[in-house]
Formats: sequence, structure tokens, C-alpha cells
Amino acid sequence: MKKTFKIMQNLFVCFFVLILTACATPPSDPEALKLYNEANDPLEPYNRVMTDFNFKINRYIYRPFDKAYQFVFPKPVRDCVSNASSNLSQPYYFVNALLQAEFKDSAQIFARFFTNTTLGIGGLFDVASQLEIQAPVKDFGETLYRWGWNNSMPYFVWPFLGPSDIRETVASVAGFFLDPTDYVLPKAEKDHLLIFRYALKGINTIDSLSGLLEDIERTSIDPYVALRTMYRQNRSKFLNLDDIDAQTQSYDIDFEFEEDI
Repeated sequence: MKKTFKIMQNLFVCFFVLILTACATPPSDPEALKLYNEANDPLEPYNRVMTDFNFKINRYIYRPFDKAYQFVFPKPVRDCVSNASSNLSQPYYFVNALLQAEFKDSAQIFARFFTNTTLGIGGLFDVASQLEIQAPVKDFGETLYRWGWNNSMPYFVWPFLGPSDIRETVASVAGFFLDPTDYVLPKAEKDHLLIFRYALKGINTIDSLSGLLEDIERTSIDPYVALRTMYRQNRSKFLNLDDIDAQTQSYDIDFEFEEDI
């Protein structure tokens, strides 16, 4: 485990050295410099290359998989996969609600998780919504934001995973340690649940986003800018930033339509 963590740490450092060397040089022309600052995207050369790579991955791998998935499995089955993926993330949301001192939200999240896990047969069916038991999504990126990490640092694009920033990357890594099921279940069951959870998450994410990415690439004049704008607007809405804050903290946004760890 320690050796694996060390390898991941070294790869993480090398990756950031790579993207930092790809930083764009601010233009000297005043008008161009104004547009550069408004875009707030100093890693744009790297980000454009990686976004193009991700669009190709979506075009040749994710999208064909999604079409086959939709052809083989009817919508009720796909809904069960989506429900189960969402339900497995509820303990993580519960912990983050507590860390944000949102105790009412934590109670709602627990009620939703308990209802869907029991009456919904392990979360396959969203009984809680039918009973009007709603609960907010709470991730660690929001927790860090509420704790004062307002400047998430530059927007950048991960290979295969898509848009992110420094804060959301830290939050994603921290998610491995914040899920209470990791501390409750025995190791064998925990490992099986981890594989099952991320398999569901991957399937559900591809099913949710691959068609959207295809539409962005086909219809946008500049798909890179369209995707970056959508990412920022979506994360701004998630963090409940007002319009002024969204302008000044425009890269504090995540591209998650349904937040799962």
C-alpha cells in the first residue's frame, strides 16, 4: 500500500510539473491581455490538448459503450444502476454535511440513505423521492470552500476524467478517506464494495455525460470554451455563488451533474 501511494504521489507531482511548464505566457497587447485575464485559464495550451484527447476518448470509446449499454439494458435497469450509484455516495455526503455543520442536511441525507437502502432494496429503487424525502449533495470540495479555500487555483483538465481544479482534485483524493463505509466494513467486503461502487459510478457517468459531450463537440464553435464555461457555471451553481462571486471566482466550479465519489 505504501509503495502504491508513493508511486501515485510521484506521478501526481510529475503531472503538475508537466502542466505548469505548459502555462501560457500572458500577451503584451492590452486588449489581448484583458481577454486573457477574463478567461482565467493560464494552463490553456495544455488544457486544449487534453480536452481534445478526452473528446476523442468519448467519441471512440465512451460513446460507443454508452450506445451499447442503452441498447442492451432498458431504461428501468439503467435507472436502478443510477439509483444504486447515488445511494452508495450518501454516507460520503453525510460526513461532509457534518463537516459543514449542516446538521439538518445530515439528518435528511441519513433518512434518504436509510429509506433507499431498506425499502429501496439496497438503493436500486428511489423510494425516498417517492416519499418526498429529499437531501442535498455535499462533497468535500464544498466543505473546503466553506472552510475558506475560496481560490481553487487554475482550471485544468485531467486525461479521461475531464475538467477540475486544485481544490476539487484534493477533495476527490480526500474522498477515499472520508467514506465511513471504509471504516465499518471488513477489508474483503470493503474492497468488493469499492470495485462495485466505482464500476457503477463509471457506467452512470458515461451514460449521463457522453451524449452531452458529443453534442458540445458537434454544435459548438469552440468546444473547449463551451465545456469550460459549462463546468464553471455548474460548479458555481453547486456552491451557491452569486453572479458577482461567479465572475471573480470563475474557476471555482466543478463539472458534476450528479456528484459521486
